[in-house]
Amino acid sequence: MLKTFWNYIKKHPLAYGIATCFALVSSGLTLVPNLMIQKFIDAIVVNNLSRDNLWLYLSIFFISVICIYVVDVIWVVTLFSQSYQYQSELRNKVYKKLLHLRTPFYERFRSGDLMTRMTSDIDYLGDTIGYGFMLIVSNVTWTVSILTIMIVTTSWQATAVSILPLVLFGYIVFKLWSKIDVLYENNRDSVAKLSNEVLEMVDGVRVMRAYGKKELEQARFQERTSQVLKKANNLVVYNGSIGQVAKLLTGLSMGIGLTYSGYLVSQGVMTLGQLIAFQIYLGMLSGAVWGLSDIVLVYQQGNVSFRKIDELLTAEDSLEKNGQATIESIEHIEFTDYAFNYPTSDETTLKKIDFSLKRGETLGIVGKTGSGKTTLVRQLLRQYPVGASGEININGRPIQAYSVKNMEGLIGYVPQEHILFSKTVGHNIRFGNNSATDLEMNAAIASADFSIDLVRMADGLETLIGEKGVSISGGQKQRVSIARALIRQPELLVLDDSLSAVDAKTERAIINNIREIRQDKTNVIVTHRLSAVAEADKVLVLEDGEIIEAGTPSELLANKGWYYEQYMTQQMEVKESENI
Repeated sequence: MLKTFWNYIKKHPLAYGIATCFALVSSGLTLVPNLMIQKFIDAIVVNNLSRDNLWLYLSIFFISVICIYVVDVIWVVTLFSQSYQYQSELRNKVYKKLLHLRTPFYERFRSGDLMTRMTSDIDYLGDTIGYGFMLIVSNVTWTVSILTIMIVTTSWQATAVSILPLVLFGYIVFKLWSKIDVLYENNRDSVAKLSNEVLEMVDGVRVMRAYGKKELEQARFQERTSQVLKKANNLVVYNGSIGQVAKLLTGLSMGIGLTYSGYLVSQGVMTLGQLIAFQIYLGMLSGAVWGLSDIVLVYQQGNVSFRKIDELLTAEDSLEKNGQATIESIEHIEFTDYAFNYPTSDETTLKKIDFSLKRGETLGIVGKTGSGKTTLVRQLLRQYPVGASGEININGRPIQAYSVKNMEGLIGYVPQEHILFSKTVGHNIRFGNNSATDLEMNAAIASADFSIDLVRMADGLETLIGEKGVSISGGQKQRVSIARALIRQPELLVLDDSLSAVDAKTERAIINNIREIRQDKTNVIVTHRLSAVAEADKVLVLEDGEIIEAGTPSELLANKGWYYEQYMTQQMEVKESENI
């Protein structure tokens, strides 16, 4: 952590140079008012205080106080402005990293933990490089300055005696160092887990109500909150103990120092002015010691947060190194004897996948739940490392040879989950293509069969859909997602069970629109409804990760296999629903 901070400080020499120089000047100026008090009292004791001397002492005293204020404002504002700049840069850096990491990473890190790292941990690091730097510069220089002036202008003997308890305090803090580190990390992790619980509760609140589990979940949450409180209290005990030890030993330091300096005054070694100044210096030294104890706490908190942030910045998602080849269009997709298993599993999910798809064709992928349909399309999206066995070729080259960013720009993806942003309908659709014209916008909406729904919305495209689209229906969410993909006019359109929430009539309309506007583009449709792939050029039937049937819809019906049985079942369900 210290090396990282030092590298950042070296990148901003002007800001930290100003802060350090002005902090040193402030430490020196802070001694001037006390020195004037010492001279003022000594002049009274020896009856040597004249009007000129009085005005001189007062003038120097007030000028130094004003200078201290101005200098402190300059260096503190400079330092903390740079601290906020550091937080901003670090937050942008981590956010950029998160955008480039793929699915395997997000399977290891939960949302609440990531939110804690992006907020609290970065704030703590900002405090460390800001407040911590201030404590180090101001309190170290202050301590050195005070000890120097005490030795030079009062008594080195009294100074040496008074700092003995402070040395003991430093030893105690050192012994507690490692324990506080562990407690900080435990407390921080418990808060992150609690954040995960809150996010899950927000997502599942309607399910909890529907199943009458509100009281049970409340009790569970109360239990977890109590655990967080217990860990926080343990940390408070140690933090508080350091504070009380500091209070005890600084008080002991002042008591010993004043007693011994009083003895030196009685022996004529110190003057009364030196005694009073010595008392003031001791009070200032105690404040510096308190600041040095804060350094320990700030450092430990920052060190824990640094480890959490560094874990994100150095995290990998196990994907292959990004390819360098560029691609302008997708002419041909081919899977050859391809096999895949998830990084967290030893079981093979996809086996012996063989098929090819030419530009302008539509591929349908069907099968039972858990048969590997979504896993298959995720290979095209490069969400996981390419399998060790077999190949995926795009335009005759391995998919991993292409730039991931370049490939992403050619694909329109509509996932099973409705990934919508808590903004307007228009914002969510334009997310697919920010530069789309109004004409293109209307065409995408019409192709997704969303025009009538949009007219019925009070604010049209400006209608706020709420977090994750909570204020619109499931079918509307899917059609907004489809419009977002279509407005991109992608080379490859992937619909992953994206029509499950719409009725059969709407499904037919969307499929017909897609077939009409995308005659020269490639489409992949994953579905449970065979009607969605009735006009597909090719259909794959998956079972346990293998292709058990492949061909045109008419060929599969003629084979009278799984596709035929499922088709007949769904046709009977349609007839029954029409008769009701």
